[in-house]
Amino acid sequence: MRKPLLLLSALALAACSAFPGQEDYSLYVNPKIGTGGHGHVFVGANVPFGLVQVGPTSIPEEWDWCSGYHDSDSTVIGFSHTHLSGTGIGDLFDVTVMPVTGAVETGREGACSYALRSLEVAEPGYYSVPLERYQIVAEMTATARVGLHRYTFPASEDATVVFDLENGGCWDKATDAGFELIRNEEGQVTALSGYRYSTGWARNQKVFFWAELSRPAQAFDVEGDGKYGYYRLGHTDAAEKVLVKVALSPVSVEGARANMQAELPGWDFEATRKEARKAWNQELGKVKVTSADADRKTIFYTAFYHTMIAPSVFNDVNGDYRGSDDTVRHGDFQNYTTWSLWDTYRAAMPLATILHPEKIDDFVKTFYHIYKEQGDLPVWHLMGNETDCMVGNPGTIAFADFIVKGFDAGIPADDLIKAMVDTDERDDRGLDLLHKYGFIPADLYREAVGNDLEYAIADGALANAAAFLGYPEVEAKYREQSHSY
Repeated sequence: MRKPLLLLSALALAACSAFPGQEDYSLYVNPKIGTGGHGHVFVGANVPFGLVQVGPTSIPEEWDWCSGYHDSDSTVIGFSHTHLSGTGIGDLFDVTVMPVTGAVETGREGACSYALRSLEVAEPGYYSVPLERYQIVAEMTATARVGLHRYTFPASEDATVVFDLENGGCWDKATDAGFELIRNEEGQVTALSGYRYSTGWARNQKVFFWAELSRPAQAFDVEGDGKYGYYRLGHTDAAEKVLVKVALSPVSVEGARANMQAELPGWDFEATRKEARKAWNQELGKVKVTSADADRKTIFYTAFYHTMIAPSVFNDVNGDYRGSDDTVRHGDFQNYTTWSLWDTYRAAMPLATILHPEKIDDFVKTFYHIYKEQGDLPVWHLMGNETDCMVGNPGTIAFADFIVKGFDAGIPADDLIKAMVDTDERDDRGLDLLHKYGFIPADLYREAVGNDLEYAIADGALANAAAFLGYPEVEAKYREQSHSY
């Protein structure tokens, strides 16, 4: 069922008034806003809601480096293909690539360099920075599932591209990883594939990749318990450019290869960069801000940009995805991950229903399939894993909000109600005490007041959804329970 909800018609009309291509809205985005203090924002190249966020990862694994980048530190261990943005816990940084010259060692600091931040360029869909140690300029852009690098080398006799599967972000630790080499008819290595399994905030994370380079390797060495691969280029001329493509998949190496073939079969860096910028402008152009104050426009469009780093696509181009139960499934929808719902149910998710209505049915199906796979709606879902981070049932709130705005993704009303009720009726995370006492006693549960208030909001949202769908008994029960505070 879809009801054309236009209660916020003024904003909706403003959102539709900007035709993509009329104005370059990406010029108003400053991706470095939020990189100091405790902002924790991602800096690098991606497209809206893409799986790949390719950008620099620094040495520190402290709280203010949750995104891998901080304005106070210019170290670079490499350019990783997954990052978080704005979170209070660190994870990911999968499949890190670093161009080098000369001998380097394994370990987090083994190939690191300082970045020349004075010449850094960060804009939607593109990132560039010189690496002081190697005199290499690193550039990158991206599609939804593929990162494209362009490295400009100096004259050298020992140029190498390092693939690091060991080092993740903050609390992330690699548990298993490996490479497989792909050779051309002359026996030269021209591509490689592999996987990285890790545990951290996402306790059972699996990433598969397929990588191709524009030049064959003279040799390929594997070190560090199989977690470091050295693609030996050997001689490079001054200002020689070497391109690297890395496609990711949550499912398989074959899926990663198919993702590359579908999204980036060629090597045209500038065309890919242009398409990434176009993708950002199509989204940013949904809202037209008129102001004589350029700073106000920068603040607005940068904030809007940050709302589209996540959620992130979490399936292959053929619809296959890895479910919450670690089972590979095929979906007739776009599956998403990175659901920071306690942070987003109040504003970012309702905003998405206004500005991205074409995505909401996929959001609903993603939530529903997570429920079917793990037994409850998502709390803080990351890379197919439930982290149970933060309090309450924020997934219920967002799910109910989608429903009352007419987004049901064709799922029967009985199933929608059951997903929300089953989520509430669990006996973990303080819900057993709520059901027993009618509230959560402060002497029996940590952060009882915060949890109780959040559960009350979720129950109120469930009641509203039940009223909308025509379930008066369910509405009455959860309306009463929402008064637990």
